[in-house]
Amino acid sequence: MTNLVDSVEEFGPHYVYLICAKYHAEGKPNYAMMELEKPNKRTFGNQAKDIEYASIHTIEDVWSQNTMMSVFEAFSDIKADAIKRAKASGADDDPIFYAGLSDAAGLLSPSVAFAAVLHNMKTYFTRGRRTYYDEFVLEIENLNNITAVKSWIQANKHHKENLKYLETLIDMEKTHPDITSKLLCNRMETQQRAVDKAIEKLNLQGLVDVDGQRNRKISATTLGKLCIRMNLHN
Repeated sequence: MTNLVDSVEEFGPHYVYLICAKYHAEGKPNYAMMELEKPNKRTFGNQAKDIEYASIHTIEDVWSQNTMMSVFEAFSDIKADAIKRAKASGADDDPIFYAGLSDAAGLLSPSVAFAAVLHNMKTYFTRGRRTYYDEFVLEIENLNNITAVKSWIQANKHHKENLKYLETLIDMEKTHPDITSKLLCNRMETQQRAVDKAIEKLNLQGLVDVDGQRNRKISATTLGKLCIRMNLHN
């Protein structure tokens, strides 16, 4: 319950969806739903007034090869429901989604992380309150950055074309200690203008680092390497 309270305090959600193992639903999840159906300030603080709707989704088998797909499908239903509710309320944009991780049964936590990335949701982790913790809600930066890059790629079919420059850059880094846009241009046999534009876009997404003004050096970031390893360029 403290994980839920911390999440509500951190994000102030309008819609709350709980996911749990079916055999756990009769315990803490049902108690949480009881609190969410009539949210009060004593439990959820000032954000209690923002909660408009809550529901619970159970996963039949959390120790199965099918767990990830079951959670992915549950996220599909959740996302569709939230978008429908937001439009009905007159919202101009789709909701922003946050998927919370915690110590959960079976394969639930990795399945939620997997589904969150595929559904373009931001991910965070909540941990039990301890006196030695400075904060109880931690956004998972690498997952969120990958999700942001994935959304950027999907937003425009031309965005993915920039990743071929990133892939070539990563390959060149195996043998070249310092890479400039001119070197990259020569390797790819393309115009300098095309390379510079691609590097600028990759830099804005945090996929490359650029050092200097003239004859600047270019290097792939950890995020850039992760995205190529995840095959987002294909």
